[in-house]
Amino acid sequence: MDFETIIAFSIQGIIWGAILIILIYLVIRRIRIKEQEDFEKRDN
Repeated sequence: MDFETIIAFSIQGIIWGAILIILIYLVIRRIRIKEQEDFEKRDN
């Protein structure tokens, strides 16, 4: 492989890795928020 191809795959890998980390963070954050939620705070 030439240099440009390696750089393109590296950038794409970094982007996909960042998306995966953000997704995992948001899922963990939502689980923590749901555990702290009680029914008295709800408006309905």
